[in-house]
Amino acid sequence: MFKAIATSLLWLTSLPVCIYTLITYLFSYTLVLDHWSAGFVMMSLPFAMLGCFIIAFTWLFIRPARAILPILILALGYPFIKRTIVFKDPQRAANSLSVFSYNVFGFYGDNNNKEKAEKLMSYCIDYEADIKCFQEFYNVDDNENFQSLIPMLKENPHFISNKEKWNPGMMGLIIFSAYPIINRDGKTFGRSNANGYLMADIARKKDTIRVINIQLQSMGIRVNKVVSEMKGEDYEEAKKEGRGIISSLKRGFEQHSVEIETIERLINDSPYPIILCGDFNETPYGNAYGSIRDRLKNAFEESGNGFGFTLNRSPRIVRIDNQFCSESIKVLDFKTFSDVKLSDHYPILGRYEIGGVKEVKK
Repeated sequence: MFKAIATSLLWLTSLPVCIYTLITYLFSYTLVLDHWSAGFVMMSLPFAMLGCFIIAFTWLFIRPARAILPILILALGYPFIKRTIVFKDPQRAANSLSVFSYNVFGFYGDNNNKEKAEKLMSYCIDYEADIKCFQEFYNVDDNENFQSLIPMLKENPHFISNKEKWNPGMMGLIIFSAYPIINRDGKTFGRSNANGYLMADIARKKDTIRVINIQLQSMGIRVNKVVSEMKGEDYEEAKKEGRGIISSLKRGFEQHSVEIETIERLINDSPYPIILCGDFNETPYGNAYGSIRDRLKNAFEESGNGFGFTLNRSPRIVRIDNQFCSESIKVLDFKTFSDVKLSDHYPILGRYEIGGVKEVKK
C-alpha cells in the first residue's frame, strides 16, 4: 500500500517538473516572451534539467517505462548541455588572431589593495594578445600612480574607450589593438560609467573585422551576504537581502532586453565579420545570450573545455563572460584562466582564424 502511494506521489511530482522544463525550453529556444519574468524562468533551466535527470534516474529503478518521458525531455534540451559543458581540443593556424577579454573590477576592487592592483595591471600589460578588451577599466590621466592606459599601448598602440578624459572614480570600456582602428563607435547604457558598448572596425592585413566590447547592466547579486546573514542567524536581514536580489534581477532583466536591442542592430548592420566579447552579467540560458547566439557563434561552445565558469566570487558556478564570432570566422581555441584570481572575474581568451573576405554583406 505504502509503495503504491509513494509511486503515485512520485509520478505526480514528475509531471509538473517535466512540464516546467519544457516551458524553460520554449522560452530559451524561441525567446517568445519579451518580459522580465521570462528571465527568471530561463535562469532556472539547468535546475529544471537536473530535476528531470533525478526523476529519470529514480524511475529506472522503480518502473523503467516511466523514465522514458523525462529522458525524452532531457534529449530535447541537448543544445543547452553544450552551453553548459564542452570538451574540445584546441586547433592551430598560422594566421590566427588572439582576443583577450577581462573585467578588471577597476583594478582596485572593493578593498583598495594596491599590491594586488599592481599585479593585476602587470598581468594585463604583459599578456600578449592581438586585441585586448577590458570592462571596468580604470585610469587617471593626471596621476602617474593610476596611469594604466599608457603602459598598455606598448604592444597594442591603437585604442578606443568610452571616456574622453579619465577622471578619478570613473571606470569604463576600452579596446586595445595591435592593428589600426579605421572606424569607431560607442555608447553608455543609462547613467552608469561602466555599462555600454564599444565598437572598433580593425584593419588586419587584407581583412577588416568588427570588434564589439560590451558590459550589460549588473544584476547586483550579493549571494555571499545572504549566506553570511544566515550563518549569523540574522534571518530577517537575510530575507531583506533575498528580496533585494529578486528586485535586482528583475531590473537587470528589464534593462538587458533594452540594451541587447542596440547590440543586435550593431551585428545586423555590420559590413564586416564580427568578434563580440564582454561581461553579459547573465547566464548562458538568458535572453541576452540567446539573442546574440541566434546571430553569432559562441567561442566557448565551439572550442572551450569544461564548464568555463568566469566569476571569481559567489555564486561562482556561472559563466557570464563570453566571446562570440561570425560564421565566417573559425574558432581555434577558447580558454578561461580560472587560476588568475586577481579580479572578481576570470580572464578569457579566444583564438580565431579570419577568412580573408573583407565584407560579409552589401
